[in-house]
Amino acid sequence: MKASDDKIWRIVARINDEIIIKQASSVEKVTRSARNAVCQRLCDSAGIEYELGWWKGFRHKARRDFVDNFLGTPLYVQLDDQVDIDLHEVPYEVYTIQQVRLTFRKMTLMSPDNIDAWGYLHWGPGEDEKMQLLGEKLPIPPHLAPSKGFEEEEIIALSDAQECLSECPKCKSEFPFGTLILVTENFRLIPANCCGHMIWLKEEDSEKKDDWA
Repeated sequence: MKASDDKIWRIVARINDEIIIKQASSVEKVTRSARNAVCQRLCDSAGIEYELGWWKGFRHKARRDFVDNFLGTPLYVQLDDQVDIDLHEVPYEVYTIQQVRLTFRKMTLMSPDNIDAWGYLHWGPGEDEKMQLLGEKLPIPPHLAPSKGFEEEEIIALSDAQECLSECPKCKSEFPFGTLILVTENFRLIPANCCGHMIWLKEEDSEKKDDWA
């Protein structure tokens, strides 16, 4: 919806006690501007690089939903109206650095070196710098997800790669002890330490698919 000459769309956001005010001629533009401002501050707080186009596409819906938690209600106001935080229903959202890094960099962190034999994804050396992948959702690579229903899937099981496969599909060598297979409903992801690759397979690609869960 477009604004008239004397009215404008306004969104107020709050992050780390900082109030962010954005105004634009349409609700779409002001929402995008407010989202970008919040995302920039979240990335700065987590020490990660701000990614242009971070919000685009269905695959990044989780990112948009996370950022939207910091935004107040868009209001159509007079240009000279004073900002009323209560009127915009600006939330006071509490977040952790872990949430930010996993929301915006989960697949960057997903490498064989960062996934241990118990299914934990590590982003640092500390005991509090890891998360259990079982139950988490994985974004599915576009070349494996031709239909809209496959953008992400939940990890429903962790399997032992040595018990499921005789060799690595990529380098044809034996899997090191502790190599896992992350199992979703339709896909399998192998963090292969033998060759350093993250190997994606469709469920039907496994000759021993009955043993994968």
